[in-house]
Amino acid sequence: MVVLRPSEVKFGSQVWENVARVSVDRVAVSTVDGWDDFGSHLVFVDVARQRVVIRVTQEIVGDDFDGLALSELEEFSFVGSNGTDARRVKVKADVVVESVLNKVSDFGSSRVITLVAVSEDGSEDPITVS
Repeated sequence: MVVLRPSEVKFGSQVWENVARVSVDRVAVSTVDGWDDFGSHLVFVDVARQRVVIRVTQEIVGDDFDGLALSELEEFSFVGSNGTDARRVKVKADVVVESVLNKVSDFGSSRVITLVAVSEDGSEDPITVS
């Protein structure tokens, strides 16, 4: 999932401004692989453990001294609209801050915040789309 220029981005009570994009990636951490006796190719694969990673790219337009603490846990949400209010989609998740990386170049400055989504009980998808 990728949302370009989301209309609203929140982390706990903070509203994040100048967000260029939000991406939600699902990554297999542990897989179960199965072969049969007839060939060298897999005949079965299952994802036993997965990780949901959210990356927020934010443009930095001035000095910024407010940093996020790693391992901070908050509710995160963003709204994408595809240009109309009728197609507004809100995505929510409880997340932990994994990293905050700043990039400065001759063309501007940006920050990439990496968040890891946390499931309430391990069996439910940590991402809610409404």
